[in-house]
Amino acid sequence: MLKRIWVLVLTIAATFSAPSSASGEAIPPCINYVHREEAGRVEIDLRPDDSLGTFSVLTMWWFINDIEARPGIYTWNHLVNGRATSSPNMIVKDDNLHTALRMIDQVRGPQWSWGDVYTLQATHYSPATNTTYVAAYNRCRITPR
Repeated sequence: MLKRIWVLVLTIAATFSAPSSASGEAIPPCINYVHREEAGRVEIDLRPDDSLGTFSVLTMWWFINDIEARPGIYTWNHLVNGRATSSPNMIVKDDNLHTALRMIDQVRGPQWSWGDVYTLQATHYSPATNTTYVAAYNRCRITPR
């Protein structure tokens, strides 16, 4: 009985002291970040912002593997530390999704800071394949280039 209690105590302690990442691994940097899934991949990187003179434009690409499935409706949101930076976005495209999030938006002000955790949350409906694709499990830490 005492052994079971110790196992329970150690399990609870390990749960509360676990790293912040769901998989227990460190969150990778957003520089040349690639997250692969069965139907495609998400790529995230920093690009220069001429108005600030720094690498502070977070750019994302979502590639769907099936060429015929790429045209259709894309909806997405930028999540910074788990919170959306704006209302959901939507576009009808004939190819993959490419979007960007500036560190400082001219209208909305600061959007992210160094050390923040970024996630591209997106869906894509393909009329050609009658399939909805989801990109939600990518996650990286915004670090200076």
